[in-house]
Amino acid sequence: MHAEGVIERPRWARLLRPAVLERRDFRRFWMGETVSLLGDQITLIALPLVGVLELHASAAQMGLLTAAALLPNLFFSLHAGAWVDRRGRRRQTMLATALGRAALLLTISIAYAFDVLTLAQLYVVGFALGTLSVFFYVSYSSLFVALVPRADYVPASSLLNGSRAFSFIAGTSLGGLLVQVFSAPGALIADALSFLFSAFTLRSISPVEPPTEPAERGYLKAGARYIWRSPVVRASLLATATINFFNFVFWALFILYVTRTLGVRPGVLGLVLGAASDYRDLDPGHGAIVEP
Repeated sequence: MHAEGVIERPRWARLLRPAVLERRDFRRFWMGETVSLLGDQITLIALPLVGVLELHASAAQMGLLTAAALLPNLFFSLHAGAWVDRRGRRRQTMLATALGRAALLLTISIAYAFDVLTLAQLYVVGFALGTLSVFFYVSYSSLFVALVPRADYVPASSLLNGSRAFSFIAGTSLGGLLVQVFSAPGALIADALSFLFSAFTLRSISPVEPPTEPAERGYLKAGARYIWRSPVVRASLLATATINFFNFVFWALFILYVTRTLGVRPGVLGLVLGAASDYRDLDPGHGAIVEP
């Protein structure tokens, strides 16, 4: 017992239940993100399989589908960051984008059920998913800071990254199984439900968010100038862009090749991707590689 009268928890108890989970708001946020990340990995495999198995997309069309999901990161990231900093209300932004992404995924399943699904719809949904994800993740870091005191950054980040790592293994494996059992559009319903659960957990918390930034002229130019003039940030950005470019080239064609040329079934494909989970987070829901 400490002098202040606070009983120190045994080491085994701290390992099984980190102290940061005693914080109600963070615990609910972590639960919502864990479920949402699992759903995202289902979409990672299910959305391309909609194009390959249901719409018989060509290699060029699969490339366009991948590009549609990634373009928002290029077009909107800086603007979204500036908008969120000035507006505030990060939790509400994340909640709205979670609901929006759930609705977008459901449109694919509904269109498929009525036999009106097209590649054009997939392109639009992919672009819209990417756009909403940009706004979600520019709000994410600020909300994380509001939920967790500085002393708990490391254990809280470890929990969130542990959830991501678990989702890479379990999510794609589950996604492949769902596609094989229910079809690719049917599997997307699982991710839509995960977004709804994420929205529910976000609605149930009430963190004190950091103050907003005052609107100033040249805000975006100043940010871009800082990135370009910083050797460390510039090198990191160029390295990440290069890695992502070739990863997405690979991802655009990989599922098409293994399913159509090698005849790999979705369930087996999901297990293979789960075993090779070091390919990181390349799903349209999240867009680019994102670290909390």
